[in-house]
Amino acid sequence: MLVKDPASVPLGEALAIVAEQVPDRPALLGERRQLTWRELDREVNQLANLLTKIGLVAGDAVGIVTTKREEVTILFLAAARIGAIAAPVNFKLVPDHVKNQFKTSKLVAVLAEKQFDDLIEHIVPELKRPDCIVYVGGMGRLAGTDYAEIASQSDSAPAHRARPDDVCYYNYTSGTTGNPKGAEATHREIMVNALSGIEGFGFTGDDVFLGMFSVFSHPHELFHRSLLVGGAFVIWDTLSPRVVCEVVERFKISWMMAVPSFYEMMLDHGGPGRADISSLRILEAGGAPVPAETLHRIESSYNATMMPVWGSTETCGVALAMPPGEARKPGASGRAAPYYKIRVVNDAGEDVPHGTIGEMIVQGEAVSKGYVNADEETAKHFRNGWYHTSDLVKSDEEGFLYFIGRQAEMMKVGGIRVYPLEIERAVREHPEVRDVLVVRALERLRGEVPRAIVTTLPGATVNANGIKKWCREHLATYKVPRIVEFWSELPTLPNGKIDRKGAAASEVDPKRDDRV
Repeated sequence: MLVKDPASVPLGEALAIVAEQVPDRPALLGERRQLTWRELDREVNQLANLLTKIGLVAGDAVGIVTTKREEVTILFLAAARIGAIAAPVNFKLVPDHVKNQFKTSKLVAVLAEKQFDDLIEHIVPELKRPDCIVYVGGMGRLAGTDYAEIASQSDSAPAHRARPDDVCYYNYTSGTTGNPKGAEATHREIMVNALSGIEGFGFTGDDVFLGMFSVFSHPHELFHRSLLVGGAFVIWDTLSPRVVCEVVERFKISWMMAVPSFYEMMLDHGGPGRADISSLRILEAGGAPVPAETLHRIESSYNATMMPVWGSTETCGVALAMPPGEARKPGASGRAAPYYKIRVVNDAGEDVPHGTIGEMIVQGEAVSKGYVNADEETAKHFRNGWYHTSDLVKSDEEGFLYFIGRQAEMMKVGGIRVYPLEIERAVREHPEVRDVLVVRALERLRGEVPRAIVTTLPGATVNANGIKKWCREHLATYKVPRIVEFWSELPTLPNGKIDRKGAAASEVDPKRDDRV
């Protein structure tokens, strides 16, 4: 590891250390250009000096309203270098939620692309200085500064030095329930989470990393592990499995992070006679549980190790994992990652016995202390030094966690508790199923019933009755989906996670079959 005692080193200082030790090694590899560590450090200084010139000071928040491009990482590090705070904005939210992010973050400036002028035009007055827009990729119609002006700025490091416990990032939730909440992340929390992945999972400076995160969903995880070890990381704006396979081949990517179903879709475009994806060695899978059968099928197809993980906005990234080389348990999601502690508790906050369902709560040096300008939500979720996740799990004596579902997703079928995740696990084991989502539906006589939305593998012939028959063989009768629909793909949020709320709100159609 190139950065010693990373928990005590701010992001900007870590970048300078790496740039000094491995200046000519590849760092940021993108669609438009590729930068070495020396070049990245130089441009971060130039942008930091430009931000200072337009009025930013330590403690100010700067928004990011752009697509996934190289400058997002550069802005993140430049803001950190002057003690400012990066606040990526989810431009896919409804305007009221976007405005809420501007207001709660108290943004002073924004890095933006001109294509988002219509979105931010009426929100810009929320800025402390409405002319503090830095346009990247060409000037828009609103008052602002061209990113290209960094060429005239000094490439020397700015005078201000951030401290490890300074907040450097507002990491907003996806906003599936109410307004998004911005978890405050410090330099130390980001660095400790990166350290956890390096020490606990075996990430090295030889790894070339590609994360399928959006720019407003955990963007620090696109680069933070690489920063500590001087490895290369790839920024590419695509959700196309075909394009990703081509990018893997081009840059010889060894470590990826994506939702589990994405790896299955990549198999349609990578492998013998297609894009060469043999460089992949670790397939980090987050955003959804990974059934044992799925894990085995993907690993055998890739000749790589699949690593199920769980993380959240509030834990600053991955906090639970099944690292390569360690023991595995079928159906488990893993154990606490280094520097994290996990408990399973009842409604009174008391630890429950192994095998008993309870809420997972998390503690550690990388866990956020709360949400920006949201005292009520902070008090609700952060109590007595623990973050309460609202995830229902059970544990075994070896510390493995088994996900049951979200508290809000539980349904009662005939008065009996049913967890969608249990049904999903059973359906995914069907040999013709690619993925499945189970949500609640309402029937006049029965009340709440399970509704399964299924995607299948190419050439599949299974129908609704076949799925129900399979479920009757693997589940109690009351858990069998009453409604089975076949969609071409599952709906997703901008961060790649499954959009349960959107699916549940869609019109129920037991005859739906979108397969070609």
